[in-house]
Amino acid sequence: MDERHLVHALMKAVSEEAHEFTVRPRFPGMKKFAAFAYVAESFGYRYLGHAPGNAALNNPYFLFRRTADARERTAALIGSTPSAPARNVLPGMRPGLGLTPVPEARREVGLLYSQMVVDAGGRYNPRVLSNILILPIVLAIFLIFPGYTVRNVLIAAAVWGAFFVLYLVGLGVTRRRRKKHLACLSAAGVEWPPRVDV
Repeated sequence: MDERHLVHALMKAVSEEAHEFTVRPRFPGMKKFAAFAYVAESFGYRYLGHAPGNAALNNPYFLFRRTADARERTAALIGSTPSAPARNVLPGMRPGLGLTPVPEARREVGLLYSQMVVDAGGRYNPRVLSNILILPIVLAIFLIFPGYTVRNVLIAAAVWGAFFVLYLVGLGVTRRRRKKHLACLSAAGVEWPPRVDV
């Protein structure tokens, strides 16, 4: 299960007191990943968005950096549940339900989710448009085999037009969601994206 993979990566970083660590979530939902980011921050690893150099990937790595009080946070968490090993401590999550936040943690998890939506919106950039604009060349190459008949060219043009329309719709939806979540973060006093010196 992906939740175990994420928690294992976090616990390894905590035990090694690593300055930072990166993970790539395997499940599609950002809400579960936001809950993981909440757990990571409870142990002193702050979510910083995409790891440098791979934001353009369809499934990028995400960066977490150790805070100055990470050791104290970890000690406090382990001290609050001495009967449970550290790897089973999921602060702010429902016991036995993995990365499912308790009501008290939902606001913070929601803010982390908003940060992730803003990050994801930033990946919808000119690179995506360039892929759409290269598509006619790819279609032209594929038309060599069946031949350049009027019917085949019209089908290829319709395929390209459908992709372009989907791009425009996706761009509109992404911009709207990004604006909404930036407003939510701003109202909560969260500066996002974070400054480089974090």
